[in-house]
Amino acid sequence: MTDRIARELSLPAPPADVWDAVTDPDLLQQWLADEVILDLRPGGDAWFRVGEDTRSGWVEEVSPPGGEPGSVEGRLVFWWAEGDEPASRVELAIAPLEDGGTRLRVSEARPLDVLDLVGIPLSGAGGSRLGPALVAA
Repeated sequence: MTDRIARELSLPAPPADVWDAVTDPDLLQQWLADEVILDLRPGGDAWFRVGEDTRSGWVEEVSPPGGEPGSVEGRLVFWWAEGDEPASRVELAIAPLEDGGTRLRVSEARPLDVLDLVGIPLSGAGGSRLGPALVAA
């Protein structure tokens, strides 16, 4: 099981410009992080600093738009983690829109461990009465 967040945006820029914005460390430093190291090859380093916080990890997949025969969608997939936290998988997918713009899909998924799964019913989430019952006991 995973805990997943996803968002889809329609951007007025062409796919090549959006690809640059999500893969070029200098451009990433304009909107995502104060400092970025991103080695764009499978197994390459991914490192981001925002203020005092850092996230580090590795690149899983790099597929520029139009990079594969017959493919027009581009994908960048990397894993990152902050400190001892479990790593999460970040996927950025871009595709051209008919109006010349770009669809950008961003998702981040973190595998849930057993403690996360136990914490869901204990917290009372999902209509469970176990959490409140334990607190009252």
